[in-house]
Amino acid sequence: MEPVSTCKLFGAVRAAAAMKNTLPVIHGPRGCGYHIRYLLTARGGKRIRIASTELVEEDVVFGASDKLRRTLMNADETHNPDLMVVMSSCATSIIGEDIRRVAEESAGDLGSEVITVSAGGFESTQGEGYEEVMTALIEKFCLEGEPPREPGVNIIGEFRGGPDLRHITGSLEMMGVSVNCVLTAGCTLDDVRRIPSAHLNLSFCDVSGIGPCRLLEEKFGIPFHHHPFPMGLSNSREFYAGILRYFSIDYPLEEVYHDFMDALMDRAAELKGLRAAIVSGPTRAAALAGLLSELGMEVALVSMDMIGEYTLENLGRVPGFRSRVLVGTDVSDVEDALRDAEPDVIVGGLAETCLSEGLRMPLVDVMHGSVLTAGFQGALNVADKIRDAVSCSRG
Repeated sequence: MEPVSTCKLFGAVRAAAAMKNTLPVIHGPRGCGYHIRYLLTARGGKRIRIASTELVEEDVVFGASDKLRRTLMNADETHNPDLMVVMSSCATSIIGEDIRRVAEESAGDLGSEVITVSAGGFESTQGEGYEEVMTALIEKFCLEGEPPREPGVNIIGEFRGGPDLRHITGSLEMMGVSVNCVLTAGCTLDDVRRIPSAHLNLSFCDVSGIGPCRLLEEKFGIPFHHHPFPMGLSNSREFYAGILRYFSIDYPLEEVYHDFMDALMDRAAELKGLRAAIVSGPTRAAALAGLLSELGMEVALVSMDMIGEYTLENLGRVPGFRSRVLVGTDVSDVEDALRDAEPDVIVGGLAETCLSEGLRMPLVDVMHGSVLTAGFQGALNVADKIRDAVSCSRG
């Protein structure tokens, strides 16, 4: 009744909009584009471009292929994108509009490349939307290439830019590992075309990253690693160590780890014994649980909107993890679980603001903020945010 996850169209738009000079085109009513753009802008703080055919009742009754064709022509001329990702909506999926045919017939008159995604919201969740866009990109634009001489990786299933992604890519570069393409955050069509030139793929989304990684392994023989998001000291060390081992790179990772561990223990002295509830997506849940455990905190609850193939396995590897786990539970049930758990702090994102305020529990946003949360320094930043939030709530 009160869902905690959103639809396939949202995932498809988010994956496409994360690319440079790429325009999502929704074949559907104006509300679909408006509300998704509003939410993504609120999360990321930057303007998101989304075109729409803005269907009305007459279009749904009699069909709107001509309107889609005109919208593509106008969007191509107005925005001059490198790529347009044409997506159906609930309305056009139900009436059976053939967006692929319209896109193929229009392609010769467009300056941009075009791919299509069936994205009726009722078809599945946002995870399927993410994956379908990445799969379409790989199948159309990835051709066999020569691997680079230096160690190179692709990051697959990352849709959010900002300090975390910059820190991870910068850390890898510093260790001697080049980042070939991030699919899709900030990538260009040329980056996508270079994907087959990497030596290794890194899945950054347990829900949508594994499928594209397997497709790339099948098509191009590129192996892949899956690991919880590199957040927290031990988790980050394991993430980077696995890559260094794969490429046989000698790097003083243990020295860096121990330097930060001393600083984290200072934070742990202030946070030990506090209870926390994690409300997040599956990509960060295990990493957050590990970090809170390192800080001596008790994880009283983990609530996720969905899980991927390895999510529960990754949670099970967190030392001492015995928390209650909710998956895809209604908002009201999450609220009841938080009330029962009585945490000192909620670790989540912007969507949990209403729960935080309603239950008078402090909230630390680790999902959409502009503060670094990844890697060794990110672990210290999260610890400081938790300390400050708890201190403020206690007045």
